[in-house]
Amino acid sequence: MLRKLLEQTLGPISNSEFHQILDLATTDIKTNRVAFGKRTSFKEVVEIAIGCHIALQRGKVA
Repeated sequence: MLRKLLEQTLGPISNSEFHQILDLATTDIKTNRVAFGKRTSFKEVVEIAIGCHIALQRGKVA
């Protein structure tokens, strides 16, 4: 479901890119939310995943 939402917003995503996005998003959520006792809604997960995809794309250009 998450992958379908991301692909609707960002376009086609390869399996390796999707796994990298999930890894970055999971790390971000654990570090910035779980550690502070905050809950993360599905909408926030999607927003974080989109931000992670943008960061990955910036890293490829450099």
